[in-house]
Amino acid sequence: MAQSARSLGNVYSMRSNYSKAEELYVQACDIYSQIGNQLGFAQTINSLGSVYRMRDECSKAEQSYIQARDIFSQIGDQFGFAESLKGLGAVYLLRDEYLKAEESYIQAHKIFSQLGVRLGLAQSAMGLGDVYYLQGEDFKAGQLYTQARDIYFQIPNHLGFAQSVKNLGNVYSMQGDYPKAEELLIQARDTYSQIGYELGFAQSVRSLGDVYRKQDDYLKAEESYIQARDIYSQFGSQLDYAQTVESLGDVYRMRSEYSKAEESYIQARDLYSQMGYHLGFAQSVDSLGDVCLMQREYSKAEESYIQAQDVYSQIGDDLGFAQSVKSLGDVYKMQRNYLKAEESYTQAHDIFSQVGYQLGVANSIQGLARVHSARGEYAKAEESCLEAGQVYQEIGDMQSFADILVLLYSLHREQAQYGDAERLIREASTLYGDLGLEQDVVKCREALDEIRKLTEA
Repeated sequence: MAQSARSLGNVYSMRSNYSKAEELYVQACDIYSQIGNQLGFAQTINSLGSVYRMRDECSKAEQSYIQARDIFSQIGDQFGFAESLKGLGAVYLLRDEYLKAEESYIQAHKIFSQLGVRLGLAQSAMGLGDVYYLQGEDFKAGQLYTQARDIYFQIPNHLGFAQSVKNLGNVYSMQGDYPKAEELLIQARDTYSQIGYELGFAQSVRSLGDVYRKQDDYLKAEESYIQARDIYSQFGSQLDYAQTVESLGDVYRMRSEYSKAEESYIQARDLYSQMGYHLGFAQSVDSLGDVCLMQREYSKAEESYIQAQDVYSQIGDDLGFAQSVKSLGDVYKMQRNYLKAEESYTQAHDIFSQVGYQLGVANSIQGLARVHSARGEYAKAEESCLEAGQVYQEIGDMQSFADILVLLYSLHREQAQYGDAERLIREASTLYGDLGLEQDVVKCREALDEIRKLTEA
């Protein structure tokens, strides 16, 4: 009876009918408890944790996984112990508790390796890769995704293979290697198509949209996002649908189509609100703040960022909180309120450092550099630029590193140090060219022309 209820719960869980799955798992747990079957109870409570995790009920998920982990430990079931650790890693990842997530996945990865369980080894490698990817440590993430991909290929597990290839594509996208990212994402998309997994197909198409957006190819990005959005709509995947609508908002914002961008962000915000997905709600409100900032509606932007900051604080999302604080720094900088801007960038920098998000650390330092530059504090500005540039290089964000070179060029030009200015803008132009960012290359050429005019004057 208990085994039947648990098996049926697994079926409903795979169909994303989490309410029915929960009901059956609870029923199975009660029976296993009554008959004293600790293994069955632990396996079912572990599955129940996965249901809670999929519903973003992280506290319940954590409690279930911990309960399962402790029982598996008591009865000496190493496989079950590793599975519960893997589940805990996923929960901590959702809560941006990267150190805890890393510890859980590393322990699970080690046990699966000792047991020779290749699927668990690949899954824990993927989870650990996600931990590093979300912290901007793309090299570590790429190594783990590659390990997972190779294992999935050997098993073979086509779904896991496609997922790992997609994640590798996202790593290359983060590194600014857009041709390689596009190649891998197309491979993932085609694999998903071959196995008939349309949601995975949509995820790859959405990631392709991200690649095109980063290359300023907004037409292809819009087409990709719309294709993904329509698939999500057909499957009733509300969260993915809302996230893709939000990405469309990003495209419209970058094209300066602010009305369309605002409409998309409001739609995403309302969908997140209906789902009770506080993180998405805060992110869309953040993006609305960006639209207002770009239109120089500083009061509205400040209001949006503060609202987002409050939500991040309520849900304990330190990373999101730091990002909204950094955005407030941008508002104050644009208003020439340099004291408040400096305070915001410094606060954001400290939080990013605490959570280990290196990209945020570098972006905050870059904000401080721009404040120092606006104040004419060139020595401090250059010091901040060099510090930010070092971090960008360490994490492989070469586009942002090129942006820093442009800022350094501006500092030297303002001080009539034209030789250094020319050298820096040439280096930036070369990097932009390598990344395929032709519009930025054109801007660098214009800057070079300006330098020539200044030296000839």
